[in-house]
Amino acid sequence: MFLRSVLHGQCLLIAVIILSVIVIIYFTITLEHLHRIYNILDITHLQDVLLSNSNPTPGRTIFFHETTCNNRSSEDSQFQVMNLTVRQACAIESAALHNPNFDVFVLFTCPTRRPLSIAQKSLINAIESYSNVQFRQLDVKRYAKGTPVEVWIKKGYVLKGRFPVHHTSDLLRLISLYRYGGIYMDMDVIVLRSLEDVPLNYLGAETFDLLGNAVISLKPNGTGHEIAELFLRDFQINYNGRHYVDNGPALVTRVVTAICGVKLVKAIQEDSKTCRGLKLFNSTAFYAIPWQQWEHLTKPQYLKDTMEKTKDSYLIHLWNKVSSRGLIKVGSNTAYGKYAEKHCPKSYAAAGEYF
Repeated sequence: MFLRSVLHGQCLLIAVIILSVIVIIYFTITLEHLHRIYNILDITHLQDVLLSNSNPTPGRTIFFHETTCNNRSSEDSQFQVMNLTVRQACAIESAALHNPNFDVFVLFTCPTRRPLSIAQKSLINAIESYSNVQFRQLDVKRYAKGTPVEVWIKKGYVLKGRFPVHHTSDLLRLISLYRYGGIYMDMDVIVLRSLEDVPLNYLGAETFDLLGNAVISLKPNGTGHEIAELFLRDFQINYNGRHYVDNGPALVTRVVTAICGVKLVKAIQEDSKTCRGLKLFNSTAFYAIPWQQWEHLTKPQYLKDTMEKTKDSYLIHLWNKVSSRGLIKVGSNTAYGKYAEKHCPKSYAAAGEYF
């Protein structure tokens, strides 16, 4: 009886020890697993551009902005997952390819995480194979701190307008240039040649009496910084949330015309002599194909004529608002396809069947 009790006690002790070991192993594995998960979440969450150790280099940075967060309700906009189109990826890649000595910062306007899908990961990996590309997120109100629109933007006028995504983009490009100078580009372009040796402080004309704001270059100091401030003050004073272009091309045209003191057509002809050193390119530089002719970039019958018209351009602008429905088949004989294959080869290769 005594022996049986001893054996029973020993068995219980062994069972307790085994159970304790199992519990310790379980929690160790679980904690390690959770640690890995938290590390993954930390890695996949984009850094804030103002809090990151790697900041835009003043006067040596190309900026792109992704503002679709601003088309969501407050409940849905806590975070988003990166979901670039191949055309957006092409814009970023072509800028990085042709301007290796410039930083290329892609800024998202809400907390953003890296993609989970294989296709999107492949696209992002292709872009990040260029060492000068950086993806960051920003908080719009914090980003505006210290600028002329710091107080105004807190009132939320931009988000209450009819075009919150577009008008947020119109505003943020001006804030980025006020903060850092450099070059802003829309995400529906393909860069065809380097802009590294083009002196900062320039815009391009869409027509003889209208400037575009898809490409804006300003120095981080001096006249460039002063012009950025004028742009921001005009945005605040004349903001119109009901009309699509009033806070973009119309704004830069209005401010630059006042700076130059002459009609745009004359300012373009006189090559910055009347505009405080601000260079105004004619339409060939950035807008050789007007928006009304966007199909000339995506249809084979216009290939020869379009290539001729854009042979001296720094970039082509695709006018995404109207052209987004005009996908092209990879390998098709179109101007856009030819340019994409040459100037954003990795994005083009990752596009799949359509671009």
